[in-house]
Amino acid sequence: MELSSSEMKTIQHQYDTLAKKVLKGEARSCYRELSKRAAHEVNFSEMSQAELAQLYTLDEYESDYYRFEVSGYDVLVKNELLGEALQALPEKKRDIILLSYFLEMSDEEIGELLNVVRSTIFRHRKTALEKIKLYMEGKTDEQK
Repeated sequence: MELSSSEMKTIQHQYDTLAKKVLKGEARSCYRELSKRAAHEVNFSEMSQAELAQLYTLDEYESDYYRFEVSGYDVLVKNELLGEALQALPEKKRDIILLSYFLEMSDEEIGELLNVVRSTIFRHRKTALEKIKLYMEGKTDEQK
């Protein structure tokens, strides 16, 4: 059975119409899927630091810290340069710095703990901070 040219054109038009409907339907499905994803997805560049921080964890090992024991307390210092500077201090001055800044004790509390007058604690802390500053400045100058 042979088809006439007008019947062929009709079949071709019907096929074209069907193909266009299928493609439009697929395009709508794709757009719908993309809009659903867009509602749930966010670019990393658009995220805040707090949101980015929730996406990863960092392993922390005890070997990454400098450990100091002060009057029964363990104090961990992560900063390498500060840890070295604290190690370079005499033990009494180091203890005062650690108790004051890491364990947030007042001069009076430290004095009671170490059986030393409050003014002596203040003086030791002040000289220890100066030594730490000099040590850290010297180390950073060496690295340049």
